[in-house]
Amino acid sequence: MPERHKSKLIRHIAVALDCSPHSRASLGAAAELARLLNAELTGIFVEDINVLRMADLPCCHEIRMYTSESEKFDASNLERSLKVQAKTAEESLQRIAEDLMIKQSFRVLRGIVPEEVIAAAGEADLLVLGRSGRSPTCRKGLGSTARKALEKGKRPVLFIRPGFSAKEWPVLVLYDGSEGSQEALGIALNIINPGIRLNVLILGETHEESAELERALSEIIALPGSAVEYHHLPLTSGKTLMRFIRMVDSGLLVLSDRMKISREEVHELINEIDYPVLLV
Repeated sequence: MPERHKSKLIRHIAVALDCSPHSRASLGAAAELARLLNAELTGIFVEDINVLRMADLPCCHEIRMYTSESEKFDASNLERSLKVQAKTAEESLQRIAEDLMIKQSFRVLRGIVPEEVIAAAGEADLLVLGRSGRSPTCRKGLGSTARKALEKGKRPVLFIRPGFSAKEWPVLVLYDGSEGSQEALGIALNIINPGIRLNVLILGETHEESAELERALSEIIALPGSAVEYHHLPLTSGKTLMRFIRMVDSGLLVLSDRMKISREEVHELINEIDYPVLLV
């Protein structure tokens, strides 16, 4: 592959863990990628300082999910619960790392969750997050940690949701010839499993430009055992992209926010689309 399409090697993957379904899906995807790339995997568990502070307030009570009775927050019970959750997360990481024979480490931090996760992942080449966290308010769009990573975190970052397997998903890359889309394509080629279909959505400003981009890519992309399919879509807006992605049921979406589409439209697309997304 020509130098301009090569991406940096991913040798260290960080994954945020909180025992939620999205977190478990993140761990599975991160571990599969670590196996594929021969990368080290670090699990990050953050004890939420805001929840601990609330437990000390005399006005705060908790209402359990299946009862209507309230009771005073017990700070010691909360501390014990966090330790149990951290232990559960660490054991899950150790189990999957042993099964896949990958090197792993685990960190427990305390602070504001989004800030601590992003800081702890600073030395990693890839951060893997669940699209939503444990909060019951995160039913649509990204959770608070994912939103923070989208706006302030380093690249690349992978947003995962339950129901997708890193071993089986097809991959859709958005490509418009920009430097950002070239990097997205390079990473997609590095992480795609043998036998998995690669879809390249070419976003040309004209039909002639799209055809030329496809011709150039078809000469340099070779995936033995995998099919490569090219699609064309006029470079218009994020809403048009959203409709196309939903129509083709894309699997993993790989893109950059340094393309000809505005950064704001890319971020809105990531927030709205209910698919795993790798942003580079």
